[in-house]
Amino acid sequence: MAKKLESKVFNVSIVGLSGTEGNKGVQGVGKSCLCNRFMSPHADSYYTDHISVLSQTDFGGRIVNNDHFLYWGSVTKTSDDALDYTFHVIEQTEFVDDSSFQTFKSGKPDPYIKRCMATKVQSAEKLMYICKNQLGLEHDYNQVLMPDGKLSIDGFMCVFDISQVHQRRLEHQVEFFTLILNNLVKTKKPIVVVTTKHDEANDQYIREVERIVARKEYRNNIPIVETSAHENINVELAYMTLAHLIDKSLKGQKTKIVPYQEAAKARKEVLDVARDAYQHHLRSLATDYNATWSSVHKLFLQNPDYNHYVDLCGTDSAKKLFRRHVRQLREDHISMKERRYLEGLKTVLEDMLPDLAAIADRSWPTTQAYLKRHEYFDTYFIEMPPDVMSWKDGDHIESNDPRIPFDLLDSNEAENIFRNHINALHAVQKRTEMKRQFKEMLDNNLQVTPGKPLSEVQIFFLGRECWSFLSDQEKHLIYDQHQAEIREDAKIDFQELLLEHAELFAKLDPHGDISPEDLKRINFELKDEQRYKILSRLENERKVMLLNHLGFVQYPFRDKCPFREYCMEQMVERLLLNKAHSKLGSASESVKMGKTPQSWIRASQWLLDSQDNQLNLNILGCDGLADELTNEIRSHCIDDEYSLGGAIYSLDYRPIDGDVNLPHNAFRSEGFLPHGCFCVYSNEETLSYVQESLEKTLLSDLEREDRLPFQGLPIVIILAFDSSLSDKELTVLREEGGNLADRLQCPFIDIPSHLMLEESQKFDATQIDHALRDLIECIKYRAEFINPLQLQEAIEPDIRIVMCCMCGDNYNLETPLGPLLNHQCCYIIGERTLILETYLDDSKRRVEVIVTSYHHGATIVQDSLVHGYILVYSSKRKASLAAVKALITTTPTIPIQLLAVTESGGANAFFSSDYTQALITEGNALADKLHARFMTTSASFKQQTAAYTPFFKEVWDNKTDTEETLGYGYSDDEPDPSDMYELGMRPPPALPKLPKRIDSYGVNTRGSASNSQSTEDSEPVYDQLQRYVQSDSDHEHDRASSTSPTFYDNTSPYGTVNHANDAYSDVTTSRNGDQPLRPSQVKNRRNIYAGWSDNDTLNRKLQKASTMPTQSAGAGPGWNENQYDIIPSEQTDWTDKDPLVSSSSPQGSLNRRNNQQVKSKPAVKPKPLNMHRFSDVTNVIRRNLGYSKQQHHQQQQQQQQQQQQGFNYMPIQHVQAPLATPE
Repeated sequence: MAKKLESKVFNVSIVGLSGTEGNKGVQGVGKSCLCNRFMSPHADSYYTDHISVLSQTDFGGRIVNNDHFLYWGSVTKTSDDALDYTFHVIEQTEFVDDSSFQTFKSGKPDPYIKRCMATKVQSAEKLMYICKNQLGLEHDYNQVLMPDGKLSIDGFMCVFDISQVHQRRLEHQVEFFTLILNNLVKTKKPIVVVTTKHDEANDQYIREVERIVARKEYRNNIPIVETSAHENINVELAYMTLAHLIDKSLKGQKTKIVPYQEAAKARKEVLDVARDAYQHHLRSLATDYNATWSSVHKLFLQNPDYNHYVDLCGTDSAKKLFRRHVRQLREDHISMKERRYLEGLKTVLEDMLPDLAAIADRSWPTTQAYLKRHEYFDTYFIEMPPDVMSWKDGDHIESNDPRIPFDLLDSNEAENIFRNHINALHAVQKRTEMKRQFKEMLDNNLQVTPGKPLSEVQIFFLGRECWSFLSDQEKHLIYDQHQAEIREDAKIDFQELLLEHAELFAKLDPHGDISPEDLKRINFELKDEQRYKILSRLENERKVMLLNHLGFVQYPFRDKCPFREYCMEQMVERLLLNKAHSKLGSASESVKMGKTPQSWIRASQWLLDSQDNQLNLNILGCDGLADELTNEIRSHCIDDEYSLGGAIYSLDYRPIDGDVNLPHNAFRSEGFLPHGCFCVYSNEETLSYVQESLEKTLLSDLEREDRLPFQGLPIVIILAFDSSLSDKELTVLREEGGNLADRLQCPFIDIPSHLMLEESQKFDATQIDHALRDLIECIKYRAEFINPLQLQEAIEPDIRIVMCCMCGDNYNLETPLGPLLNHQCCYIIGERTLILETYLDDSKRRVEVIVTSYHHGATIVQDSLVHGYILVYSSKRKASLAAVKALITTTPTIPIQLLAVTESGGANAFFSSDYTQALITEGNALADKLHARFMTTSASFKQQTAAYTPFFKEVWDNKTDTEETLGYGYSDDEPDPSDMYELGMRPPPALPKLPKRIDSYGVNTRGSASNSQSTEDSEPVYDQLQRYVQSDSDHEHDRASSTSPTFYDNTSPYGTVNHANDAYSDVTTSRNGDQPLRPSQVKNRRNIYAGWSDNDTLNRKLQKASTMPTQSAGAGPGWNENQYDIIPSEQTDWTDKDPLVSSSSPQGSLNRRNNQQVKSKPAVKPKPLNMHRFSDVTNVIRRNLGYSKQQHHQQQQQQQQQQQQGFNYMPIQHVQAPLATPE
C-alpha cells in the first residue's frame, strides 16, 4: 500500500480566461507560465513569452495537433511527507488564427467554457509543448508523446489573474471565471483556485476572487493559492494542494497554504543567500575590469554556488551580475585614479598657487586658464586628444602617467579643492598674522625679560585677539623661542659690557688668582648697568659668563674666545690662506700685479694631475728616431696606458723632428702641455741636433732672473743602439751623452748590454721603463718645492709690527689689511704673518707685520721684539676702542698707529652718526695723549698701499730707541752703530741667493751642535733666519745704495738648514725663528765685511765652524765623516766648488742645517752667453752649478766600472731636473 502511494499519478487540467484579445485583453491570465514554471523550475528553462495566435501550419502540427489544449508533459515532485507525485499537466486554451484572428475550428465546436470542463482528453501522436520556438522545429527539441494519446483528468486548477491588464475589464473576467468555476463544480473533481501575478497584485481583484470563492454554493471546498510564476512563489504549492485533494488516502489532511507575502519573504532569503555566494565567488575570480564573460564562464561552471544561483535565477541573471561587477571594478578604478588626481591637485595648487597673491581675485575658470599658461603646466597636467570626450572614456585610465587630466578640473570636486585651498591660505595667513602679532607684542612688552615664565606675564596679553586665537601649545612655543632670543641677546650684550670694561679687567694681576674681593669689586662696578640687571633672573649664567671672561683674560687661548669662529685669529688665518692660494693660483693676475714671481707659476705647470695620471711626452730626435721611440713606447702600452710602480699612466706623445724655432716643432702648444721630454740620439749627427735644439731654448731660461729650482721641463737623455757603429764610436757617444746629461743635470739612459747582441733593435723595454721611471721621479720630486711659502728663504725683518684687531668687529678684515696685501712686495710667510719690502729712508727695508687679536697681541711683546703697534678698532663699537685702551696700559712706550675703521669713509661716518663721531673723537684724543698716529679708513683705503708707510718710517727711525726701551740695546763694549756708517755709500750687497739646482739634490750636510757649544759670548741667540724667496726687486740693480751690508753667515750662503727635516719645511716657523738679530751680532758681522776692501776674505779657505763637531769629538746620529770635505787651497774659486755639493751622495735630499754658518760670496749676475757655441753655455752651467773637473773625473771612473760589470745603464747620482730647459 505504501508502495502504491509513493507512485501516485495525477492528471491536472489548467483552465482560465482564454480567447481572442477582445476577451482576455493584451495578456493572458498566466496559465502557460504557471504550467511552465511547475514543469521546469530552473530559471533557464522558464519562458515568459507564450502566445495563442498561431498559423494554420503550427495549429496543425504535432504539438497543437488541431486541438485547443496543450500537453506540458509529466514531472515528479516529492512532498513534505517524502511521497512522490507524478503530474501530467494539460492546459485548456483557445488558439486564434493569425490570419483571421478567429478561433480555430476543431472537431468539437463547443465554446471554451464547456470544453475546459472535459474530464477526458485525447489526441493521437500529440507531443509535449515546451515553448513557442518549438513550433515548426519539433525535431530540435526533446519529443515526448502524450501517454496513450489520451488522459483522464483528476483535478482542475482554475486561474484568476489579479493584475490589472489593458483591455480587460474586471467584470468580464469575474463573469467568465464564475461560469468556468460553476461548470467545474459539476464535474465533482477537486478544484483549486490559483490567483496569479501576485508580484503585480491589485487588492480589488484579490477581494473579488475571495468573494466569489466564498459563495455558499461552493461550500468552502475550493482553496485559493496565491502565486507568482515569474518569481516562482507558491507554484509548486498549488499543484501539491490539488494532489492532496485528489488523493483519497490523504482525506482529512489539509495542506498548509502559505500566504504570498510570507512565501515571497522566504523566497527572497533563499535568493539572497545564493546571490551572495555567487558574488563572493565572482569577486575572487574576476578582479580585472577588462575581463569578459566568455573568459570567466568556464571557471564558474565547476563552482556549486554559481550553479545553484543559475538554477534559481538563470544564466542571464548571473551574466548581468558579472557585467555589473566588472562595471563596478572599472568605476572603482576610475574613482581611485580620480581620488589620486584630486589629492595631487592639492599639491599642484600649493606649488603653482602658493599664496593669495598668486591667486589674486581669479575665479575657478580664470584660474584654469592661468594654470594652462603656467610654465609648469606640462609637468603637472595632461590634455586629452580632441576625439576623447573625457579622460574616463579613453585609454588614460590604464596609463601610469601621474599627470592630472586637465578636463578633471571641470568637475565640482576640483573646484571644491580650489575653494578649500583658498580657505587654507586665508587660514594660514590669519594664523601667521596672529603669531606675528603675538611675537611683536612680546617684543614690545618691557615686562617680558629673560628668565620670566609665561604665567607671570600673560596677564598683560588677556583680551588681545592673537592671545585668544592661538592655542596654548603655539603660545608656549612662540614664547619659548622669544625667551631663547632675548636670553642670547642679553648674553651678547653682557659679553659686550665686559669687553667695554676691558680696563677694569686689565688692572687684575694676570698671574694671580681671582679673589672674592675682585669679584665683588667687578660686580660693584657693573651693577648699575642695564645689561647687567637684565640677567637678574639668570644669575647663575651671568656668574658663569663673568668667570669665563676672567679666565679668558688671564689665559687668552684662541679656543676660549667668546666669538669662536669669528675670533680674529681664525679670521686672519682664513683670509691669509685664501690670499696665499690666490697668489699661487692666479698666475697672470699675480704676475701683472707684481705679487708672485713668475717662476712660482712656471714651477707648477709640469706637475702631473693626481686624478688621471696623464703624462704628456715630448720626444726630440731627428732622422726618424723620435717616431721610432714613440712606436717603441706604444708597443709596451695597452691603449697608450703604461703600468709603472703600481700606477697606470695615460701617455700622449709629441714627436719633434726639425727646427724647434718653428711653431709646429715647438716644445709646447695650445693643445699640448708636456710634462717631460725624451731626447734620443744614436750618432754624432743626432746628438748634435739634440744639443742645438736644447741650446735654442736653454739660453732664454738662463737669462731669467726670477727662476727657481726645477722650473724647467724635465729631460731624459736616451742613447739608441746603432749596429753600424764601432765599439769605440759607441763609447764616445756614451761619454758625450753622459756629459750632456751632467751639464743639464738630467738622467741618462744607456744601452743595455744584451741589446748589443740584437742588431735589429734600437731600443729595449728596460730603457723605456727606466726612462719613464726617472722622469716621473723628477716630476714628483719637484712637487715638494713649488709652494712659494715653503720656498720662502729665511728673511730677517728690519722692523716688526703687530697689528691688533678686535674679535667680533663687523667690518671687512680686508679693509685694514688691504694696503698690506695689495702691496707689490708683500709675501705671506706664516698663518698670520706678512713680509713687506718697502723703501724707508731711501733704502728698501723688510717690514714684518703680525696680524692678530687684542687678546693675543698683548703677549707678543713679552715674547718677541716688537717695534710698533697698529691698533685697529671699529668706529661703531665701544668695546673695540676699550680693547685699545686696555692694551696700551700693558704695553711699553713704542710707536703706535691707531686706525678707526669706518664703512663709508672717515668724513661721512664722522658726520652721519653721533655714536661714531664720539668714538672717532675719543680715539683721536687718545692718540694725541699717547703722541701716536691716528687715521681713519676711506672708501679706497684698501688700494692705498702707502697708507702705513709714514708709520713704518717712524718705527724705523725709532728702532734703536725702541730696542733700548725693550732691553735689546747695545752693550757698553759694543761700538756705536753710527761708526758703521762712516765708510760712506757703497754698492748694495746682494741678497742671499737660492740654492743651485744641484744643491737641491743629493746633499748631505753635517749635523750641527747645540748652541751651548758655541764659542760666542753668552748673549741670547735671536737669528734663526728664514728662507727668502727672491722677488723681482731683489737684484742688485733694483736696490738702492746702502751703508749696511747684508749679513752673510759663516756656514752657508743659503741660510740656516735643519738636518733633521725633509726638503723644505712647513711654512709655519717657530717663534724663535721669528726673532730679529741681536744688534751686537749685526755689528760684529758688519765689521768683518765692511767695504769688501780686500779680496783675501773671499779667497780664504773654508774652515769648519766652531760649532761643528770635530773628528775627535765623534759624530752624532746621521753624521757622515766625508760629508763635508775641506776645500784644498788651489780650489779657492767659489764658482768651481760649492761647499754644499757632495758627489758621493747616492740620492737627492735637501736638508736644513742647524746653526751651521759658512761665508758666501755675493751673487754676481752672469754675463751674456754666446749662443753660437754650445760649449760656452755648458761651461757656464757647470761653473754656476759648482761642477768641478774632479767630480767629472770621478763620475767617469764609476761609469767605466759599471760597464765592466756588463750593464751599460748609467746610474743617476742625483735625481735632478734641468736648471733651465725648453718650455
